[in-house]
Amino acid sequence: MIRKLFGGIRMTWPRLIAFAVISGVVTALIALLVPEGNSVRQIAVTFEAWIVLAIIIVVNCEKPLEAACKTFVFFLISQPLVYLIQVPFNSLGWGLFQYYRYWFLITLLTFPGAYLGWYIKKDNILSALILSVMLVLLVILGKGYAQAAMANFPNHLLSAVFCFALAAVLIFGVLHDKKARLTAGAITLAALLFFMVPLLTGGPQEKVSGNVLLDKAVYQLDENWTVTVADESISTGEINQNVTGKWQLFMHYYKAGENTVTLTDGNGKQYQLLITMDEETHISVEEKK
Repeated sequence: MIRKLFGGIRMTWPRLIAFAVISGVVTALIALLVPEGNSVRQIAVTFEAWIVLAIIIVVNCEKPLEAACKTFVFFLISQPLVYLIQVPFNSLGWGLFQYYRYWFLITLLTFPGAYLGWYIKKDNILSALILSVMLVLLVILGKGYAQAAMANFPNHLLSAVFCFALAAVLIFGVLHDKKARLTAGAITLAALLFFMVPLLTGGPQEKVSGNVLLDKAVYQLDENWTVTVADESISTGEINQNVTGKWQLFMHYYKAGENTVTLTDGNGKQYQLLITMDEETHISVEEKK
């Protein structure tokens, strides 16, 4: 069955469109019906499951341009549909589409990505290297879920297992040449050790992380801004760029408590925030005068 799934299906345009619609509808229903924090609900907000859906399309196409076009159309249909179905049931209404910008950027990247990705069908060392990009990404996602599970067991344990298992399925489902499998397997194992060993042997485990919404008129963040915290055992922060290239304050929270966060701009002016996380991992931000 796995062999048929990864290369034994004739991916016609009608099948591709039906596949996109079904994927969008199922994802929207999961987002509407599955409680927040459940591993199954992650398909609605993260992209590990979408990696395998894209690969299924790519390996069932005859030519790289066909793979690029069909993968692009798949995401162009399925992702807006996910949000469209949720609009009547969400308090944001049409404002929910503000989150589609992230997926639209990913959709644009699927065209060159799928074109190059088609060459995993060649079943050689180069195929293994190309596939390994997705395998390492799955390891990184799995590491994040494992971190969440360790901080609040068994939260997202299933998500972590899914990511690691999916990496193995792709190695043996897409690749058949022994050298290609060994290459992809070695890269995946190296990534697993690189990310998981520090997690298992390191310091405090992260419970949650995320961008802090700030007044853009006051906090005109750029690469010259720095951030320090009063207590690194509670939370730490960094100034980085999001997927759209905009600078943001990104915080990592390790335990409940309040922490004074100091932002310093390029001219040396300082701004202090009191950022608190409670036991339910709810975050509050208050400007310190």
